[in-house]
Amino acid sequence: MQRFLTFFPFRLFVFFLMLLMVAGCSSDPEKKKTDHYNKAMVYMQKHDDKAAIIELRNAIQIDPKYADARYQLGLLYLKMGDGKKAFKELQRAGSLDPANTDARLKTAEFLLMSRNRDAARKETEAILKQHPDNIDALALMANIELIDGNFDKADNLLTKAISLDPKLDRLYSIQGRLFAARKDFAGAEAAFKKAIAVSPDKLPNYQILFLLYQSRGQVDKAEAIAREMINKFPDTPAPYIQLANLYRQNGQPDKAEQTLISAVNKFPDNDRLRLILADFYRRSGQADKAEKAYLAAIKHSKNPLDIKARLADYYFEQKKYDKAKTLMDEILAGNPKNGGANLVKAKFLLKDGKNQDALDLLERLTKDYPRWPEPYFVKALAQMNTGQMELARNSVTEAIKRNPREAKYHALQALLLLRSRDFTAAKREAAISLKINPKNFNAALLLAKAVLFSGDYDNAIKMLVDMNSKVPDNVEVLGNLGLAYMGKKELDKAAGTFRKLLSLKPGNTLALLNLVRLEKKKGKTNQELIAMVRKQIEKKPDSVGNLILLASMLMGEKQYDQALAVLDKAQKLAPQDPRPYSLSAAIFNRQQKTGEAIDQYRSLLEQDPKNIQALMGMGALLEQQGNSREAKRYYRQALAAKPDFAAAANNLAWLLAEEPEPDLGEALRLAMIAKEQLPDEVHIIDTLGWVHYKRKAYSLARNEFAQAVEKQPDMPTLRYHLALALFGEGKKTQAIKELKSALAGKGDFAQRRKAETLLKQWQK
Repeated sequence: MQRFLTFFPFRLFVFFLMLLMVAGCSSDPEKKKTDHYNKAMVYMQKHDDKAAIIELRNAIQIDPKYADARYQLGLLYLKMGDGKKAFKELQRAGSLDPANTDARLKTAEFLLMSRNRDAARKETEAILKQHPDNIDALALMANIELIDGNFDKADNLLTKAISLDPKLDRLYSIQGRLFAARKDFAGAEAAFKKAIAVSPDKLPNYQILFLLYQSRGQVDKAEAIAREMINKFPDTPAPYIQLANLYRQNGQPDKAEQTLISAVNKFPDNDRLRLILADFYRRSGQADKAEKAYLAAIKHSKNPLDIKARLADYYFEQKKYDKAKTLMDEILAGNPKNGGANLVKAKFLLKDGKNQDALDLLERLTKDYPRWPEPYFVKALAQMNTGQMELARNSVTEAIKRNPREAKYHALQALLLLRSRDFTAAKREAAISLKINPKNFNAALLLAKAVLFSGDYDNAIKMLVDMNSKVPDNVEVLGNLGLAYMGKKELDKAAGTFRKLLSLKPGNTLALLNLVRLEKKKGKTNQELIAMVRKQIEKKPDSVGNLILLASMLMGEKQYDQALAVLDKAQKLAPQDPRPYSLSAAIFNRQQKTGEAIDQYRSLLEQDPKNIQALMGMGALLEQQGNSREAKRYYRQALAAKPDFAAAANNLAWLLAEEPEPDLGEALRLAMIAKEQLPDEVHIIDTLGWVHYKRKAYSLARNEFAQAVEKQPDMPTLRYHLALALFGEGKKTQAIKELKSALAGKGDFAQRRKAETLLKQWQK
């Protein structure tokens, strides 16, 4: 009994102790989360934001629905510039605690900044329903109405907000934007000045007035307000940057340079300023000054890796590839993930023709640096190189979204639109590029070409003549000017332009071909024209295109042996080009010497089974005879001997695509090999387009055919193929226009009857 009595109290003691522990544990989480929150508040008072974030995260981990902790965490992320995390936390805080109006307002502001106006409107309306006199909500709703073009509603909201607090400067800033949207610039100026009067110590109030003057071309007023900002806010370089931009945009580069130099002298440790100065020299073509400015920025920077990467990119741009690679390798050795150095690496991959490797790298860069426009631009170039035109347009659109003030982005978009035959949009993008950078020659030429190809010959001539006066003797300008004169039927001027072009570039076959046609119209005989072409070849004996043109003309005159001799020279100069083989086979066929030619090739192959010329000759002859099975065998042998042999890859791709049950995957692979080797050869471009067409990839096909037509607009087969692709895309009007162009010439082409039948069908 005694043992029981002494044991029982001990068991009770343990039991009550456990109860106390459970009770303590049940209240402990609430206490712990509060402790973490309170510690965070202390850290925030001490400006130790990182420690505060850790404590707030700990609190939220204990209680995911802790609204106050999420709100404070959102504010910290906002302070640190991490908008994505800030939005997430503030949105969650507002949903957990609808009474937290500030969290909900900031959520609405984020939604508006991310262009989700409907969600921003919904959230702001909900706040105003509960708090109709909330000034911040009234201001935000006024902003939304202003963006949506509801000016009267915005005005009413602002009037109410100003009546509640007439000393709130940002209300006048919004009011000024409203006046500007209504084209009441005097009212806008007065409103912005009122914002300054209400809060004279806030830099943004001066900046928005500066931007109004700048946009209106009121240079003196803009300059005066910039000087006032420099004097009033001596601790920030922002006014210097704005003033330099003003000078640069108004054609005062010397003043822009001096302003930036003054800023660098005042803020010598500011890396951004030094980079802006270097980029200014870079854009204005002052190579030596640009390099020195980059090197000075590296020398003064505490973290110079990104500046070194910028310099490596500049070296690449200047084609100083050794310097660029040395610097790139140095950066990547220390930090393999450096974004700038990897961008330069991607550009080197593009330069070396390794487009897919470049795309793989650029895919990572766009994910790692989603706000950086340049990787999207380079990605667009790689996609364009691989024929992915729609993807290229999407990529350059992303680049423009991130930096709409970069001229080269709009110029690339113009080029892509030009190739897709959207001349109106191409003109718009080229014009934007020129407005940003009036010295952008490439954009000016693209604009002129878009005008030319849309059939506006008068304006095209004006533009191209003006360009020729500023940049004389540019071959591309002269070529397009010649085409414009031809379009306007000013044939003497066209002929004179093409002669000028040929004096500068004797090997330009398209100019020579156009000149031959113009001289034929004047009455020159075929023999006279052949003599003219021979004379041109004397000036440029290694021009394969000119040799093929001469051979075609000799073939037309039945001077077959001379034509074959010319083609033999062309084959030796350009063994990759498929045209000399096909033309030689056609001549043997006309001479009825196919069997004799085959025997000669077989004899060569007995001595050297890997003789590329003999294998290609055999394939072309058998193809001419209609023996595609044997032709393919010889093309495959040529590719076995040389896997990247463009001529064999091109011809085999075409034959595979034309089979009753085609292996279009293999045909595409071969066509891509051919184009990678000879990206500017129209027959190879046409083959790739045809494979895409057979795959029903009509937009890809259209892009290839459009490139081919751009390079050789006089070849009806190319326009016929372009018309087919356009019709496949559903662009019937454009398809009919191209088909009419294909049929407009008097000359015959293999698909003429099919084209005539299709035109009748489509016009119905």
